[in-house]
Amino acid sequence: MRRLPAYLRPLWLVLLVALGCDSGSGPSAGNLTITVIGVPTGSSAAITVTGPAGFSQPVTATQTFTQVTPGSYAIAASSITAGGSEYAPSPPNQNITVNGSANAMVRYGLATGNLAITINGIGTASSAAVTVTGPNSYTQAVTASTTILGLTPGSYTVTARDTTATGGTSETASPNTQSVSVLARQTASATVTYTPPPNGGSVNLSIAGMYLTQSAQNYAGSVPLVKGRNGYLRVFVVANNANAAAPAVRVRFFNGGVLPFDSTLILSPGLATPTVVDESSLSYSWNFSVPGSWIQPGLAVSAEVDPANAVIETVENDNVFPSTGTALMDVRVVPALDVVFVPILQKGIPLSRRKGNVTTANQDQFLQTTQRMHPIETYTATVHSDYTTITTDTLQADNGNGAWGRILGELDVVRVAEHSPKYYYGVAKVTYTSGVAGVAFVSVPGTTPGSGARTALGWDWLPSGGTVAAHELGHNWGRNHAPCGGPAGLDPQYPQSNGSTGSYGVDIGGTPTLHPATDSDIMGYCNNKWISDYTYKGVLNYLLNPSTPQTSVASQSVQPSLLVWGHIRNGEIVLEPAFWVNTRPSLPARPGPYALEARNDDGSTAFVLSFAPNEVADAGGSQQNFTFAIPMPAGRAARLSSLRVTGGGHEALTLASSAGVGDSVTVRRIGGNHVALRWNATAQPMVMVRDVVTGQVLSLARGGDVELTTTKSQLDLIFSNGVRSHLKRVQVTR
Repeated sequence: MRRLPAYLRPLWLVLLVALGCDSGSGPSAGNLTITVIGVPTGSSAAITVTGPAGFSQPVTATQTFTQVTPGSYAIAASSITAGGSEYAPSPPNQNITVNGSANAMVRYGLATGNLAITINGIGTASSAAVTVTGPNSYTQAVTASTTILGLTPGSYTVTARDTTATGGTSETASPNTQSVSVLARQTASATVTYTPPPNGGSVNLSIAGMYLTQSAQNYAGSVPLVKGRNGYLRVFVVANNANAAAPAVRVRFFNGGVLPFDSTLILSPGLATPTVVDESSLSYSWNFSVPGSWIQPGLAVSAEVDPANAVIETVENDNVFPSTGTALMDVRVVPALDVVFVPILQKGIPLSRRKGNVTTANQDQFLQTTQRMHPIETYTATVHSDYTTITTDTLQADNGNGAWGRILGELDVVRVAEHSPKYYYGVAKVTYTSGVAGVAFVSVPGTTPGSGARTALGWDWLPSGGTVAAHELGHNWGRNHAPCGGPAGLDPQYPQSNGSTGSYGVDIGGTPTLHPATDSDIMGYCNNKWISDYTYKGVLNYLLNPSTPQTSVASQSVQPSLLVWGHIRNGEIVLEPAFWVNTRPSLPARPGPYALEARNDDGSTAFVLSFAPNEVADAGGSQQNFTFAIPMPAGRAARLSSLRVTGGGHEALTLASSAGVGDSVTVRRIGGNHVALRWNATAQPMVMVRDVVTGQVLSLARGGDVELTTTKSQLDLIFSNGVRSHLKRVQVTR
C-alpha cells in the first residue's frame, strides 16, 4: 500500500504517533499498602517486604509503597517484645500480587501457650478434682486428662484434691500442688496421679457378666452365634470400690464334655478394676479373640477372675462366672451365602462406559461389609455374563424415570429363567455420587418367600458399593428400614426410635474395633453404620427358616413353565411379554389384591392366580414387581391367547400377536465381543437372548434391535409374541 504524504495524514494519526501509543510498552507501576494493627504503643512492627527488581524494605508501622513494579511480593513478619511480653504476627508469612493497587494486613497479638494435664489412676466411676489457676485471675477446673489451649504465658498453679469414688472410698491425689511455667507457642505439662487405698482386704472382685459376639450382641448374650464364624469374648470384671487391682481372668472353653479343650489367661487391660460394668470401651473388659473353629454347637464357656489369688479380697469364693460352672453358647448352622453378580449394560450411555464394574478381581469388595456385619460365615461369588437392559432410560439419582425398578424386574426374570436358587445382585454404572444407590425386593417374614426374595441391584462405586450391598441384601432377608435418614417402608417394630443400633458392636476383622450404641443401623439411611442386635437376629431367623428360597426353590424340579412378569408403578399395571422356558416353578408367595388370569384360544380360563407383588425398597417411589414361573406343558402353552392382570382399579392385558412367527433375524458381530441383533418386533415384541453353552440370559430385548456382548458364535433366541414363545438357535455372522 502507498504511504500518504505528511500533509495528507489525518490529525488523529499524527497525535497517536506523537504520544507514542505502543501496545508493547508493558504494565504501569502499582501501589502496595501494608496495614499493621495490634502493635503496643511505643513499639514497632518487624516486617520485611521483598519483591521484583531487588525490592526489599522494612516496615515498622502502616505504610504505602508507590510506583512499585508489578508482580508477587513476599511479606515476612517476626515476633516482637513489648513490656516484657511477646507479641506474635498473624499471618507470619504471606504473598501479595501487585497489579494496580494491592493491600495486605499483619495483626499482632499476645503470643499464647498450652498446658497438657494428665490424670492417672482414676477409674470408670469417679472424676479428678483438679484446679488450674494463673495470670489475670485465670481459673479452670479439670476432671480428666485434657490440654488447655490459648493460655497467657506465665506461671500456673495446678492444685489437686482427693476424691471419693463409688463405694465411698477416698482416692489420694499426688502432688497436691505444683507450679508450671507456660511459654509462648509451647505446650507445658503437668501430671496428677490418684492412688486408691491398699487392698488390705477391702476389695472384692467378681465377674458381673460376659458375652461372645460376632458383630452384634447384647449384654445378656441372647443373640445366637453362627457356627464357624470368628468371635470376640468380653468378660466384665468389677470391684466393690476404687482400687489398684489389675487381676487376670482365666477362661475355659468346653465342647460337649467336662474337660476344657482350651484354657486361656487374659491379662488385665488396665491398672485398676472398674467399679461398674461399662461396655463403652474395650479397655473396660477382659477380651479374647475366639477362632471360628471353636464356635461349634455345644460350645460352653466359663471364666474366673484372679485364679492365682494375687489380689487379697474380702470374699474369695465368688470369682467364677457363671456360678453354675459353664455358660452354654447358642450356636446355629447357617448356610453359606451364594451370590451371582450381574454386570448391567445400559443403552443410554456410551458403550465404553455403560457396563457396571464388577469382576472376579473386585467381587469380594462388594461382600466384605455383608460378611463383617451380617450372620454369614462364608460365601461364594461368581460373575454372570454381561446383561444388556431393555430400558433406554439411564439410572437417575432420584429415580424419576423408574429405571432402577425396571432393571431390577428384568434381573429377577434372569434369575427365574436360569432356575437358580442363588442371590442375584446386579451392578450398574451411574453418573452421580449421591442419590439412589441401590434397590431390592423385600421378603415378607413369616411367609414362604416369593420369587423376588433374592434379587437386588446396586451401583458400582467402591467401597460404598459394599455398604449398599449389605443394606439391599438385608431387604432380601426380610428387613425393612430403620427410622433414620427419612426412608420409606419403615419397620414398625424397630426398637430404637432414632434408628441407632442401641447396642455395642464389635468389628472383629483385623484389630477388633468397638462400635458405639449410637451408630446407625445398616438398614437406615444415616452414616456411621453398623448392625443392631435386632437386625442381626432378624436376618439370622430368616436364613434359618426352612422355607427360605435356598431350600424351597432348589427343591423344585426343572420343568416347562410359563414365565409371566411385570410391575406396578404409581398404580399403573405393566404386563411384559411372557416366555415359555424350562425352569423351576415360582408361584405367588401368598394371595393378595392382584389377580393374574390366562385364557385359551377358545375363550376358556387356563388359570387364575391371586398374588401380592414384591415391594421395591429404596426406589424413591411406589413400585412393585412380580415374576412367576407357572408349570405348563407344551400343549397347554400353545393354546394360550391372552394374559390379564387386574387390581387396584387398574388392569393390563396382553394378547398373542396375530402376525406370523416373524423369524426374520440377523445377528452380526460388529467388533470384538459386541454383537448386533435385528428382528421383526411387530411380530415378536420381545426376545430373550441366551448363551448356548451356559444358558445365561444376555438380554431381554425389545424394539427390534439390540447391541450386546458375547464371544460365542451362536445364540439361543426365544421369541415372544406377548403370550406364546418359541426357541431358535442362530449363527453370529461377520
